Amino acid sequence: MGFKMIDISVYKYIKTMQTALQGQTNGGIIYMFPQIITKIIYLVPLMFIWRIVTSSGVDAGMTLTQLLSYTYVNALLANILIVDTFINDWDSAGKCTVLFTRPMSVYGQVISRTIGEWVPTLLMFSLPMALIAPLLGIQIIPNTLWVIPSLILCASLGFAFEFLFFCITLRMRNVVWLMWVIRSAVVSFFSGTVIPFRILPFGMERWMAYQPFGSLGGAPLSLYVGTTDPAAIIPVQIFWNILIWGITIFWFNKSRERMVSFGG
Repeated sequence: MGFKMIDISVYKYIKTMQTALQGQTNGGIIYMFPQIITKIIYLVPLMFIWRIVTSSGVDAGMTLTQLLSYTYVNALLANILIVDTFINDWDSAGKCTVLFTRPMSVYGQVISRTIGEWVPTLLMFSLPMALIAPLLGIQIIPNTLWVIPSLILCASLGFAFEFLFFCITLRMRNVVWLMWVIRSAVVSFFSGTVIPFRILPFGMERWMAYQPFGSLGGAPLSLYVGTTDPAAIIPVQIFWNILIWGITIFWFNKSRERMVSFGG
């Protein structure tokens, strides 16, 4: 009986993932091409910039191979390194009330749906780009397998921040778009995905890696290219996961009354 209940519980989340996946491709795969082209347009100039910077003799703190791999893998795993879920428009679209009416954990629904939405991009963009990476002279093999648990911790912390920012947005009311813009700018810079911490001046990389956003994309990427020791990154990621998730769960539970009283 116990195993059957576990199977049913897991099945619900798997079906949520499947529904989210189908939702991304219901209009046809061709509608994903603009998104893929945009990612490529973003990636190509950066690759040329790093080549120009290193060829000019500038000491970037990283080799050309590391810079190219860092940027390339960041583009391939962008959705996982910086988690962005549909809860950004909860407050304005009233989606939160629907999630509370289902016999499933709200956290589980958001996480499983988001993972399902990742799959088409991973299959249609990330996988093909990973296969052609050697032809472009990109080192795609990770420096250490510690990048796997680091990536899991990164995604976990990303989901925690999503719920945390939602609580902040709920408190501020009617500033959903502004909060999304601020959140995107702050997270992109302080996570180390746009600019690797290693190349920052004035020794900034020494403390940037230890602030909470530093345990997002920049942490697994640094391990991937071998510019950071796992012993210095994994414990920090675990610490921030425990702390941020604790704050998030407490604040999110306290916010439920506000969600209902304001009509979702």
